[in-house]
Amino acid sequence: TRDSQKEVVIDNNLMWQDNKSVTTTKLSWSDAKKYCKNLTFAGYSDWRLPSRMELFSIVDRSRYKPAIKKGFKYVNNSAYWSSTPNVSNTKYAWNVDFSNGHGNGNGKTDKHYVRCVRDSK
Repeated sequence: TRDSQKEVVIDNNLMWQDNKSVTTTKLSWSDAKKYCKNLTFAGYSDWRLPSRMELFSIVDRSRYKPAIKKGFKYVNNSAYWSSTPNVSNTKYAWNVDFSNGHGNGNGKTDKHYVRCVRDSK
């Protein structure tokens, strides 16, 4: 469900940031985590970088470019960081590419888009 006034989407007890900055903010993995932790948005300050599984929960593979659930207004057909590190290579962390809904591992110093999340309950 989209709340256009607050620019958020609520899906499965999670509230997702869905404003213009999710299409313009590209950061390294550590900066992405800090960005979400420090974000005050839509009247809340308890945002965090989503896990890989949380990002996968908003993927819609029946769609392509973007492969994201309806209701999200702002999205790039590109990779978004998750908070999940790659356990087999500590220099990498997981992201989800919303052009096709697939997950990839990338170097933590690479810059990718950021969409923060919070528990909505």
